Amino acid sequence: MMLQLTLFIIVSVFVQESIAQTFDAFDDSIFFDVVWGDPKVDFKDGRMEIVMRTENSEEYICQLPQPSVFQLPNHVDVETSAFDIISKLETDKACSYRVDSYWIYEVCHGRHVKQFHEERDASNKKVLVKQAFFLGYSNEESYLTDDTRSGAPPPTLNHAGALRPYFSVVYKGGTECDLIPGFMRQTTVYYMCMPDFQTSVVSVKEISTCKYQIIIYTSLLCQNKLYRLKEDPINHIYCLSTDGSKWKRPIGYDVLSQAKDDTLFQAKPESKKAPLPEPVLVKKHPKSQQNTPNAEPKKSQLTFPEKTFVKRFLTAEKCVIGGVGWWKYEYCYQKSLKQFHKERNGVKTEILLGIWDEPRHIEYLKDTGKLIDPSKKRAFIDLHYFMGDICDETGLPRQVTVRMKCGHQDNNVQALTMFMEEPKMCVYKFTTESVLFCKILEDVNEYGVPQASVDNIINSI
Repeated sequence: MMLQLTLFIIVSVFVQESIAQTFDAFDDSIFFDVVWGDPKVDFKDGRMEIVMRTENSEEYICQLPQPSVFQLPNHVDVETSAFDIISKLETDKACSYRVDSYWIYEVCHGRHVKQFHEERDASNKKVLVKQAFFLGYSNEESYLTDDTRSGAPPPTLNHAGALRPYFSVVYKGGTECDLIPGFMRQTTVYYMCMPDFQTSVVSVKEISTCKYQIIIYTSLLCQNKLYRLKEDPINHIYCLSTDGSKWKRPIGYDVLSQAKDDTLFQAKPESKKAPLPEPVLVKKHPKSQQNTPNAEPKKSQLTFPEKTFVKRFLTAEKCVIGGVGWWKYEYCYQKSLKQFHKERNGVKTEILLGIWDEPRHIEYLKDTGKLIDPSKKRAFIDLHYFMGDICDETGLPRQVTVRMKCGHQDNNVQALTMFMEEPKMCVYKFTTESVLFCKILEDVNEYGVPQASVDNIINSI
């Protein structure tokens, strides 16, 4: 306990001395944390070191960091306007797509937005468009939000748990609305910066009758620093036990983490009969919530068929099949991903895109340094599947990144939308979205691997 209190004091002083800025409002962002580290990996030369001792006579050497600030990569072009960046998509005649369970959405940048459903003829060769609606066309009045050339910050929109700067384009004059005679469908497309992300449609909503909102993530917009999402850096205080043990934490730290009742911020009752108030500011540790003897387990709101589906899906007993067009996809949760085509005569062509191997996934994240902070709320996770069928073009096994996204457009836990990309030859990116994943994403480790048991997931929905 002494170590924690002492570290709190040191960090407080360190923040005051290092960050000479005024606070506009209360901010609960985490600027410093303590990592029980490996000196060969974590300790850097030239940093201040202090010796800490706990009440249990444990001794640690702690290295204080130099406070970091948010910095953009050197290659960021501040002068390139968002209008110039998005206009290039129009010049290149690029289109982006989103495949939902029934509809396909097509955004041809600077030209039109279309919603359609397609089926093939009896020979399965010619595509017949059964239904199609244009949701708007671009014109000279479409680009109204330009922009930051005057130095003003871009507008923001709350999406995926953050206020994100955006550049918008309005498409008007689409197909006439059936419910509002004389009104032509229209769409506002919001472009948002997302590093390492191809220009992709991530969200489609009908915000009011025949008025649509489409959100597109693209790494291209990150060329302009004003459109990058600013994240406060976390400065790590690395502490190492003087006995040489790597990642050894103080006894008091583990005791505090496993305590059933965290009363640090609880007020004392006025009398023995007065009930204890609920804890504030500090949430109970997940283990304490599970071990509380008087707590009644939450009952699932799912129907029996829904429970059966979720259980079979999460245990890979049931695979989900989807996709529109020539290729269909078979997604088996934390097992495998295949694409296949079945002829009318029953002949089936099947390609294994990747299989789930957790140790290989962890090794990949360690090699690339793409670990996540499991304490932060996430809109999606990426799981990497390897050892697919050999690619004829490259001679290497196929591999696929499965992106599981929390989706609220359909509250049906049995509904999954699927979208496939191939950014490189035989290297795929498979995005699947469902309200079911929202609960799964609440409990993941630093490698993005879900930790909650099947029963806990079912009971929490």
